[in-house]
Amino acid sequence: MEELIEGLIAKTGVERATAEKIVDFLKEHADEVPGWLGLDVNSLKDKLPGGLGKLF
Repeated sequence: MEELIEGLIAKTGVERATAEKIVDFLKEHADEVPGWLGLDVNSLKDKLPGGLGKLF
């Protein structure tokens, strides 16, 4: 998660506290994010290497 926080800070210029809040929000809503981005979760699962999609 530290890499994501650092990336948010570097790319958007938000303060660390704000970046941490964003990451916390994303973690709480992780199952909803693909839909918000217009991604088909089932399609993504099928494309994971080595049959990893079956783990979900």
